[in-house]
Amino acid sequence: MTNQKIPHPPMTMTNLFLLVFAGLCLTIALAIAWVLGITLFFPDGVLAGFLVERADIIRAHVDYLMMAQFLFIFFLLFRQYSIVPPVWVVAACCFGAFFNPLAFLVRGLTPKSSIVAAIPVEPHFPLQAGLSFTLTTIGFLTASALVVRAVWKSRSVRS
Repeated sequence: MTNQKIPHPPMTMTNLFLLVFAGLCLTIALAIAWVLGITLFFPDGVLAGFLVERADIIRAHVDYLMMAQFLFIFFLLFRQYSIVPPVWVVAACCFGAFFNPLAFLVRGLTPKSSIVAAIPVEPHFPLQAGLSFTLTTIGFLTASALVVRAVWKSRSVRS
């Protein structure tokens, strides 16, 4: 076996954004996990008073974890197959990965007045969630298509 170094594909600025946002989403998810853990052991503490709807905070935590995972995976796949994704794909993925879980986090931290409590969904939530869900879907589906196309091309080159 020789000591040859296998060249890595170059890192592009767009791919670097995926890595940065993956780190950001993971950091937020871990911070939320700490808050959830602390408030579980100290349910009457000051920090627990900020959690209006614990279920939405848990949704935000899980969603940030999933988004971080997707961004890390696409970063690695793009790098592995030397894919330079269009800026709009990376922007859609990063925007959706950040704001999709944020909608749940805001909802879980926002106190409800008696008038709003009677309404099952806050007026701003459908627009905010709809926009971030749509961008997330478009971004990740396009990213998936780019990877599938690159894998397909690399297989046909080897054959």
